[in-house]
Amino acid sequence: MQPDAVSVTLALGSSAPYQKDLAARLLSAGMLRRVLIPGLFLEVRDPFPDGSLQVIKRFPANTLLSRVIWGTWARTPAKFRPKPPMMVTGWLSDRLLSKWIEPSSIFHACTGLCLASLHVAKRQGAITLVDIATRHPRLWRQSANEECRRFGVLDEEGAAMIPEALLRRMDREFESCDRIVVPSNVARQSFAEMGLEKKTAVVLTGVDTHLFFPPPPSERPLFRACYVGRLQMAKGLVYLLQAWKRLALPRSELVLVGEVKPGVQSVLKKYADANVRMVGILPPQEVAEFYRESDLFVFPSLSEGLAEVVLEAMATGLPVVATDMSGARDCLVNGKEGLIVPARDVDAMAEAILWCYQNRYESRAMGRAARARIESEFTLNHYFERQIALYRSLAEMPTAAATLRGAVPIN
Repeated sequence: MQPDAVSVTLALGSSAPYQKDLAARLLSAGMLRRVLIPGLFLEVRDPFPDGSLQVIKRFPANTLLSRVIWGTWARTPAKFRPKPPMMVTGWLSDRLLSKWIEPSSIFHACTGLCLASLHVAKRQGAITLVDIATRHPRLWRQSANEECRRFGVLDEEGAAMIPEALLRRMDREFESCDRIVVPSNVARQSFAEMGLEKKTAVVLTGVDTHLFFPPPPSERPLFRACYVGRLQMAKGLVYLLQAWKRLALPRSELVLVGEVKPGVQSVLKKYADANVRMVGILPPQEVAEFYRESDLFVFPSLSEGLAEVVLEAMATGLPVVATDMSGARDCLVNGKEGLIVPARDVDAMAEAILWCYQNRYESRAMGRAARARIESEFTLNHYFERQIALYRSLAEMPTAAATLRGAVPIN
């Protein structure tokens, strides 16, 4: 593959499943300059003439040090435990990788882990993108904290996991970069509220349609609704459980798939009835099976970017009941592929679930429409095309082209 005129350095990590093959797509397009892998296992990978992507540098000392830091923190008694050390380990990761930035047209990195690298890339003339999968982190933390106060829950592993120092670091990244990449318009609006609307670009994500696919048609004696995600206050779990308990639907169950955070134990005891089943954390293949064994996907979150689980459920042919703060408006039409309800509205959530329960034929039709919507607009290929289109549009801007020639600095 001949090199493209646009070259991209990626430093995205692996937290977003839709991004895991982005480097391979850029490599096949001749656009990839270098891949920096932040996190515990730092790596630098380069394209090779044979078309492969190979590791050229590892940082075993950083891995060992990070393990020691996090292990010490985890073993510290809770009442003496400081804020999680993500600020320290993230800073160290960023400093090490910043030494390996090579000149390229675009530098695309993950928020919270790239401040030093951003500055290096900008000095080299790159257009810099910071990627975040959620709403603005300050507004996300505010929403989570409000929810905890509302129900008297101590959310030690939710909002409190984002220390103020890390938020300040993210603020500096948002100020320094040329574009903030978000997955939905609800996320973009949150950045607009923080004065960053002009800098924010929406790149709708995608889902693996080979892993998440519909089951063959069948009749199930039990109506099953499922939720997938962390069980914590910011996900609006209380409102879903209240709605489900109020409905008391015969021959039905609600399955909750995901990690149960300590702060919600009291909520689960209060609101979860016998027909609520928690199955914990599952690998993606088993999550896909739960989708296929369900009749409805419910997602009551109070603050999201574009929840990947909504796309997964739609790809599996499930109708979706989701809140207006989940990013769902960007991937489904209310009443066609699913139902969108106001966040924190128990009545609306209960009414939407009841409609799907009472109208099985129409609900299944919504599920088929949801799969069709995914196939037409939200596959991984669609995401890759949208992301590459953004790279090209930025690199081809007059100011960007002049900058890459060294004529003008990037503000």
